[in-house]
Amino acid sequence: MLHGSAHIPRQWLLLVCVLFVLSAFPALAQARALRIVSPELGTCGSLKEGRPAGFCLELGDALARTAGMEPVNLFVPLARGVEEIHAGTADMIFMPQQADIVELAEDIGTVRPLTMVAWGRVETPLRTVRDLVGKTVAVVRGSRRELDLARSLKFIPFPCKNHELGFRMLLAGRVDAVLGSLHGLTGEVQRIGLRRRFLGDPLVLERNSLRAYVARRLPEAVRARLKKALARLVGDGTVARLRSRYPL
Repeated sequence: MLHGSAHIPRQWLLLVCVLFVLSAFPALAQARALRIVSPELGTCGSLKEGRPAGFCLELGDALARTAGMEPVNLFVPLARGVEEIHAGTADMIFMPQQADIVELAEDIGTVRPLTMVAWGRVETPLRTVRDLVGKTVAVVRGSRRELDLARSLKFIPFPCKNHELGFRMLLAGRVDAVLGSLHGLTGEVQRIGLRRRFLGDPLVLERNSLRAYVARRLPEAVRARLKKALARLVGDGTVARLRSRYPL
């Protein structure tokens, strides 16, 4: 009776082989998870009605799914986000370019232009960079770009957990300005309900960009797939629509 197995259709034998391979390697039978850090920074990511929301979270979801992956969002302060990439517990992060992330992750593209500013109280207007030389500015802990920018302009950086705390310190007179991206600071002002009459005009310090970084430990093919997916989202207008949904 053993010779009767020769009558089994070839396609059935192929199906059995495929099922065996998938049962032996479960990860192949489902979409690979992409662990995405969305920093807790203004419109990039914030809590709305107790739930994380924002430009970076929505873009991360769209990017992962376009690349055929399943998004897993990590909503944490920026400093911890860089640590997650370093520890291997996260695969992608959205942030401005800075030395410590470039060493860990590949830059796969720009997702939003950034204008870096210093924002002070209305009674102490900021007209030029010289107005802040030797004075204290709040920067987000973990943002190497904000720290380096403050030091290069001869400001005294005061690291804070986030921009909300920076603004609270500004109103309390403990710092002279808050340094960060204009869209991030504007989003934070709106989120915490800070009235604009307490603030002067933001002082522009430099033009920068928010970028997507993918951990270098991921296979090259996966990084290439994510880079292609981002280019597709830029090309079809998805990124622009998300920018308009979370305006400055």
